[in-house]
Order: sequence, then C-alpha cells, then structure tokens
Amino acid sequence: MFYEAISNKFYSMELRHLRYFTAVAEELHFARAAERLNIAAPTLSQQIRSLETLLGARLFSRKTKSAVVLTHAGKRFLAEAQATLKQAAHAELVGRRAARGDTGSIALGYVLSASCGGFLQEAIVSFKKSHPDVSLNLRQMETFPQLKAIIDGVLDIGVMRVPRRYPSGLTGFVIDRQPFRLALPEDHRLAGRKSITPAMLEGEDFIAAPLEIEVGFWGNIAAVIPADIPLRIVERAPDAFTVLTLVAAKAGLGVVSGSLTRLNVPGIVYREITGAARQADHAVVYRKQEGAPVIIALLKSLRKNASVRR
Repeated sequence: MFYEAISNKFYSMELRHLRYFTAVAEELHFARAAERLNIAAPTLSQQIRSLETLLGARLFSRKTKSAVVLTHAGKRFLAEAQATLKQAAHAELVGRRAARGDTGSIALGYVLSASCGGFLQEAIVSFKKSHPDVSLNLRQMETFPQLKAIIDGVLDIGVMRVPRRYPSGLTGFVIDRQPFRLALPEDHRLAGRKSITPAMLEGEDFIAAPLEIEVGFWGNIAAVIPADIPLRIVERAPDAFTVLTLVAAKAGLGVVSGSLTRLNVPGIVYREITGAARQADHAVVYRKQEGAPVIIALLKSLRKNASVRR
C-alpha cells in the first residue's frame, strides 16, 4: 500500500504538513487554502513541495496557477492524513480533559456500612453528574485491607471506618458519622428493650474482628463497653456480615454501625445503645502525595459531600 510505503518517512513529518495538505486537497485551490490557513500562498506552495519531496510522490496536478487536482497518490494520502488529524485532535482532547480530571479511571474501595449508609451512593451520583466520563471501579473491602491496597496502589481511594491512626503516606477526612447499634438474637433477654446501657452488657459474649484488623469491630465494642467491664470475645469475624450471621446463630452479640441495621438478617434485632463513648465514623482515605487530577477531583467532590452531611 502507498501509505505503508511512505510510513518509514513519517518520523520527520509534522501535523502542520498534514493540515496544509488537507486544506489544499479539500479546496483544490492554493489561494483559497492559504486564506483558510491564514498563511501566504507562496509559503503554502513551498510546504506542499517539501511534503512531496519527503514522500517521494506527487500529491497534486496543477490545472491553473492556483487550481489543482489530486493525483492517485494524493487521494490515498488524503484518507490517511484526515484520519491522523482526527486522531491527533482526539488525543489532544483526551489529554486536556485528563489534565482537568474530567476523564480517567478510579479504583474505589468501600466497607459494607458505607454502602448501607447511602452516603457513598450519594457521593458517586453527585460526582458522575459533573464527571460522566470517569470510570469508577468499586471494590467492597474491609478497613485494614483497604489501607494496604491504597499503599500498594491497588486502590486509589478508600471509604472505611476511621482507623486509630493513618499509616505513613496516607491521610483522610471524616465523611459520615453514625451511632452504634447492638445486634442481638431476637429471643435474647435484652431484645424486648428499646435502648440498652453499657452496664447491661456485663458478662455478655461478643463477636469481634480478628486481631489484625481491630481498627473495625474491636473499636466498636470498646466504644460501648466501659474499660472497667471485662470483654468476653467468643468469636472473631472477618467482616460485618459474618458478625451478623454469627449473632443470628446465637454465638454472641455484635456492635455495628447504625447503617447496618438496614440489613434484614433473620433472627436478629437491633437496639440503641445509650452512653456510647463515641460514634461510628467513616473516612475517605487517600495518598498524601496524590497528584492524579481525576482522583483529586473525586476527593474534592467527596469532601464537599461530607461537609453537607455533617
């Protein structure tokens, strides 16, 4: 093919050559093409001769001093030149939009309680209205694995329970606050009460998180049980849904974020806890030195959404 034959010379060809050639090919008149390009006709003629020399092919045959017709080589080259210019314009547009954070892909982690709370969905809907071409890849993941995934670059942003402290290189801000709720079997002795005080929980068995991810459920229990009351941890669950499953199986009680009461697990009732030391905070966590415009744009939107909710 003609284009393949001359492609080895493309290294020294510039987009302006293609623009000049395309203008002449579409106008079939040097003077009109020069006016359209806002350059002098002699300059345009010189540029076309340089292009023909570079390609080793005549692209136009002159009918008059200014009027021309495309040669067979010119017709073949025109199709490729138009496609190249179109692709270049698209690449420029994509680059500019990426620089503004208008396009790209973001890996977003979240805990189950964030999804049940509804604030994550609200934030995504708000962001997508202004950034419809940004792809959000959602991954449900517990707090500790999210922190590691952000450090490793697997996740860009995490929505999780607020950790006791942020690992080196990470930071975050609170996006939502919820009360703690007690999950207990529906036939438990305390199930008939509307609210429960921490003192009533002395001697009860609890379901907690594994030791390596105590940033979650262990903190839940510690928030509602006074320090002078011994904790009885009888089971450890890897996630919130497993906690609720074990509660339904009468293995113990669970302390969960208020949003999780929306999960209708058979055999469980949820009760208010009065006098809790703190609430269940959810945070948006990200890398301190994050520089990707699209990620910064989502963080800005999440922060704005957080200020509205709080």
